[in-house]
Amino acid sequence: MRNSLAFHRLHAPKTQQRSKSGVVPPWVIVMYNSVFFNNCVHHPNEKKKEVDKFCIDCLQSFCSHCLPSHAFHKHIKIRRYIYSDVINRQDLCKLFNCSGIQAYHTNKAKVLFLKQRTQSHQQQSSSRDYKCSICGKTLQDNTSLYCSIACKVSNIYRDEKIYVGLPLTKKPRLRRTRKGVPLRSPMF
Repeated sequence: MRNSLAFHRLHAPKTQQRSKSGVVPPWVIVMYNSVFFNNCVHHPNEKKKEVDKFCIDCLQSFCSHCLPSHAFHKHIKIRRYIYSDVINRQDLCKLFNCSGIQAYHTNKAKVLFLKQRTQSHQQQSSSRDYKCSICGKTLQDNTSLYCSIACKVSNIYRDEKIYVGLPLTKKPRLRRTRKGVPLRSPMF
């Protein structure tokens, strides 16, 4: 039953739904492959020269000093949260269908992870845990299907034979035993 509900939440409204590949704009894939929070090559001697914005019209990332040249373009601010690139959900919903993506709270704002969420420690799973349908990461609630924008895009393109440039694979979990075979000390 969850899969049938997931299908309806996955797609954009009918105004955006021309074809399955038309749901994901090309700038999302370019934004995924961009590197953020490095120094801007155009402003090496300025303060606050971190590349933390993405121009949708030009398909490139830029810093706050480059903003005047992109003043009349659509752009998104990228933020850092737990060493990962995140985007304010309210800003992104105006440009992309964010339904089904887990939102996290930071500084009184809901944000979405751009790339797959990292889990630094192993969590014990229970039968009622909610998992991302692509990578299997633990989610906070049952209304979400994906842990990140990249997982949602990967699921949309899953049936089509198109390489999106999103390296997403579900890693097999190795089951570790707590204790090995007991060994006796040698008797001399």
